[in-house]
Amino acid sequence: MKVLVTGASGQLGHDVCLELEKRGIPFCAPASKEMDITDCGAVLRYMEDTRPDAVIHCAAYTKVDLAEDEPEKCWAVNADGTRNIA
Repeated sequence: MKVLVTGASGQLGHDVCLELEKRGIPFCAPASKEMDITDCGAVLRYMEDTRPDAVIHCAAYTKVDLAEDEPEKCWAVNADGTRNIA
């Protein structure tokens, strides 16, 4: 079984990767440059190339103080990006 972990550079994603590694579960944790979750085509290509058995979606826009100033970016990651992963 291979698990895809999004948002591995964040606190939650990092901890999930550590736990998978500890348990000997193979995983891939692409950087946003490898798989931009806001780009549906990029997500589909990555999924087709890696064929994960499961996905743990930890990527999120978490800059609470900037969310009001960057609503488009926040929406792109948290709403559109999540839809692309689903």
